[in-house]
Amino acid sequence: MDIKKQYFELVKDRISFSYESQKDKLKKVAAMFGECMDKQGVVQLFGYGHCEEFVNELNYRAGGIAPFHAYKFRDLILKKLVNNDDVVSGKVFENGDVVSLFEQVYQLDDRDMYVLVSFAGTEPLMIELAKKCKAKGQKVVGVVNKKTYDRVGGKLLDYCDEYLDMCGDDPDIALHIGETPVGQLSSTVTNVMAQMLTAEVYNWFVENGKPAPVLLSANVKGADIHNNSLTDPYERRVR
Repeated sequence: MDIKKQYFELVKDRISFSYESQKDKLKKVAAMFGECMDKQGVVQLFGYGHCEEFVNELNYRAGGIAPFHAYKFRDLILKKLVNNDDVVSGKVFENGDVVSLFEQVYQLDDRDMYVLVSFAGTEPLMIELAKKCKAKGQKVVGVVNKKTYDRVGGKLLDYCDEYLDMCGDDPDIALHIGETPVGQLSSTVTNVMAQMLTAEVYNWFVENGKPAPVLLSANVKGADIHNNSLTDPYERRVR
């Protein structure tokens, strides 16, 4: 089989598996998002490296839902609160105190909930953020690769109300060309799951008789006015 076709078929099968195995959780998480947003809360998103792809699929993009906000290390770097080398090396993840630095930079609210994306669920920074949220009574959703999480003894889900499984293998390898491992599946599958969430959140608003805060593309006439009308009430808490 053509190698491209082989990968394509693998991805199709894994996406189908992720839908069947996660569909009930996706609906539950979407309802959590909708309920949070309906009370003027923001869904705070945090992930880094390839885990940040899931965050970017949800955060402020055309066709998406408005009340999301992403934690970004670049904001701490620009404020000179963390060193870029520590971010690149991953050292920053070993320091739970960094959570307080984000609190200095962002306008957060107790009505917010959190989505924490971590392949293995072991980083002290992620765990500390989850613990702080739970102490405030805020909802937390973890997104992990469950096979890896179970193997390494992750702790993030101890503080989560619900979780989604990236449905990747452990190790996350798609193909072997000869003896060489090539490609992965989890990022592609998880990005599709993020878009399924977007659709389900929209559906939650419609089913509950509420206007869905869907962002328009900047190429659409009047998009800026429309999008600002969705984000302005949050007073810089969104984006």
